[in-house]
Amino acid sequence: MKLSRMKIIVAGLMMLVLVLYPNTAFAISVPIRHGSDVGQSSNAVSWNLYGPSLLFLDGEISTNQEVICPQQDVASASSDNANAGGCSSGNYLFIFQFTSAKTNIVFTLNHLKGFTFNDDPSSPDTSTVGVIECDANGNTTGLCTTLGSGPAASFPAITFTHPTNNTTVSFHIPSVPAYPAGTGTEGQGLTVFIQTHLATPIPLAIPKPN
Repeated sequence: MKLSRMKIIVAGLMMLVLVLYPNTAFAISVPIRHGSDVGQSSNAVSWNLYGPSLLFLDGEISTNQEVICPQQDVASASSDNANAGGCSSGNYLFIFQFTSAKTNIVFTLNHLKGFTFNDDPSSPDTSTVGVIECDANGNTTGLCTTLGSGPAASFPAITFTHPTNNTTVSFHIPSVPAYPAGTGTEGQGLTVFIQTHLATPIPLAIPKPN
């Protein structure tokens, strides 16, 4: 009798958790960084290497790209002439934002150099793949995803594949929700990132999306 009563109590607590925490909290985990993690709009010269810029892949997917120095070490901003055009540390954050009406999208980045796969939702700052969400902490310069309501209230269940030599990585996306537009140059759509490290900061090795 006591055991049955305990089961009822446990079941009730589980239902309470589901009510207090919406379904988005139980979606598949993906590392989530925020726009302000790399800096503020006011010091964009230190972290925004270039972009946002529009890429033309095909007629069904609209893609924007931005290249960021996550350690706020744009070489030209700190008079590092030896590494001008790159990030002094050799650490690069490549951001891609896109919209699409397609389903079961496979977004692949090729010709990676200095990439080591790390997918850790509990430590997004150290993850080398993931998504970027807009926040309200002073950065409206970087590409990011503004979450909306309904299906657009969370990120899709993204999974990743990559070969052992880490020369490519693929984002497997069931569909892109209809995210609202952000402010400034935050853009609109699903925003994903990869991070690489080059022992020699330049020449810059830019991934090729496919």
